[in-house]
Amino acid sequence: MNQTILNELKESSRIKLNSLNVVLSPTIQENFETILIDSVNRMERENRTSITDINLAKQNVNVLIESFAIYKEKQIGDKDIIRYQALNESRKGLCPLWPIC
Repeated sequence: MNQTILNELKESSRIKLNSLNVVLSPTIQENFETILIDSVNRMERENRTSITDINLAKQNVNVLIESFAIYKEKQIGDKDIIRYQALNESRKGLCPLWPIC
């Protein structure tokens, strides 16, 4: 797995989550990490690791995060939280979204 691409997707995701003022619950964080790893592996399998492909992957991961945010729960004094239900609901509505699904 290409750690550089994974780090780029993680950083892009972190920036997007911060801009939306949300955090992922521990359960969805684990699943989201798996999604990112699977996405990078798919990119490598398909030999799609150019800058253009990486930028498309970042864009599509951000689309997924924006979809998560629809299901966020308000928390008093903290960032809003995104729970596991958001993952299932978001993926149903977005797939196929390369390289995520």
